[in-house]
Amino acid sequence: MKIITLSKLTKKIKPFTATLTGDVFDLFNIEHVRYLRECSKVGRPLVVVVQADKTAKIRSGFSRPVMDERQRAEMVAALEFVDFVLILERPSDYEKYLRIIKPKNYIYPKGIMKHRKFTSRLITEKFPNIKIFFLDNNLHQYDADFLTKRLHARREYSKIKNPITRRLYFIADNSKATIGKISALITFNNKIMAESDNIEGKSLHAEQIVLRKAKLKGVNLKKAKLYILIPPCKLCAQEILKNQLTQIYYLHPYGNDDGIKFLRTHGVKVKKFKSDK
Repeated sequence: MKIITLSKLTKKIKPFTATLTGDVFDLFNIEHVRYLRECSKVGRPLVVVVQADKTAKIRSGFSRPVMDERQRAEMVAALEFVDFVLILERPSDYEKYLRIIKPKNYIYPKGIMKHRKFTSRLITEKFPNIKIFFLDNNLHQYDADFLTKRLHARREYSKIKNPITRRLYFIADNSKATIGKISALITFNNKIMAESDNIEGKSLHAEQIVLRKAKLKGVNLKKAKLYILIPPCKLCAQEILKNQLTQIYYLHPYGNDDGIKFLRTHGVKVKKFKSDK
């Protein structure tokens, strides 16, 4: 197990062999991976210190960390180039860790350099055998504000000229489905007659729902057009064939073409239509 206590760690590594670094590692992302990979290039074994929840809260704010200390430690430990992970209870324990672990290298992520250079001098004075490194990083590129803005970002519908494309995106973007935010609509004589997204509670796909809605309205499905965000699955393709639709258009490829192949073998026209987004 990579997540380890300080006392057990000292039995596994020799003095002045390890490389030590640390951070909060909340909102774990690709920049954390890149930073730790670079740390491992400085020297192995790589020992990573993950700050405990109470420490992270002080450093990052009341609403942080988003992930608890064990989750953060497990994600760091999952990286093949990380050898051991410690959970740091108090910031003041760093000196104790340095004294007991006796790492060969200690790595700071570049940040507020005036403070870090000051603390690095203190480390050098107390532990002259430890080499100090400062590594470039983007650890805080994906902070809480950045992620909040991304989560609440809205598509600029006014820039989408095609009304079908615009409507498909709008339905999908506003879907209450937690996964599978897929949209579909049926047109007849260039007029939208039915539209829907996936409904998870009823395990129904958007295509199935719009077919039922259109039938209830008495739409002649043989002459109607079905527009979907992605190609239909095999089950939906069977229902499309059953309802005698002959014109199917999808916006984005999905990777599974079983539904497309099924429909085409039965003479149904399936085409990808261009988005002007």
